[in-house]
Amino acid sequence: MSAVGEIYERFNARDMEGCLALLSDDFVLEDVAAGLTFNGPEGFREWVEPFLRAMPDSSTEVTSVVDAGEWVATEHTGRGTHTGPLATPGGEIPATGRSVEIRFGEFFRLRDGKIAMLRAYYDTAGIMRQLGVDG
Repeated sequence: MSAVGEIYERFNARDMEGCLALLSDDFVLEDVAAGLTFNGPEGFREWVEPFLRAMPDSSTEVTSVVDAGEWVATEHTGRGTHTGPLATPGGEIPATGRSVEIRFGEFFRLRDGKIAMLRAYYDTAGIMRQLGVDG
């Protein structure tokens, strides 16, 4: 299994240190939906932890993988219950208690067996509709 498959498994197991160990020191994460870039393994933690605070029961199910060697593309569905505050670029959204299902498209670049880059695409408007937030 490549580092890409492992990162989803470790996320579901809440093994954050295991996730970080799969990333190169110069890892870059581009959150295309939010227009943000995160650097290094600590940048990955900074990106993921707000989702975990907002939806502590969150999990992901990979639905397709295209492995082209150095590049791997995935689709997955993230699910969770919004029981904690969700930090967004527009401000914090208090817990709504609603269930959320989010489809992601992610592109990974591998180098020397580690993840060097992740580009994440997802529907922010869909998330807001599911949470019942106008905007």
